[in-house]
Amino acid sequence: METEATIRRQGNSVGVALPPAILRLMGFSVGQTVSLQATPDGLLIKAKRTRPTAAELNAQCNLKAPMPDDLQAWENMRPAGSER
Repeated sequence: METEATIRRQGNSVGVALPPAILRLMGFSVGQTVSLQATPDGLLIKAKRTRPTAAELNAQCNLKAPMPDDLQAWENMRPAGSER
């Protein structure tokens, strides 16, 4: 999809208003952070990947999965010092 937009002054910066059709097509939303990259062909705008939260990472864990052998061996080691 190709469309035109006008570069406008916004305070001390400039901005380009993205048409609603482009926002929908790209899955962008107002307030979302995007990354900008200058390329030989023009400006590349990509959704910025956010770091997952601890809750999102934990939700991916299978709590019924067996513990790996190396971790099981670590759990079963005898104390070597004053730890209990």
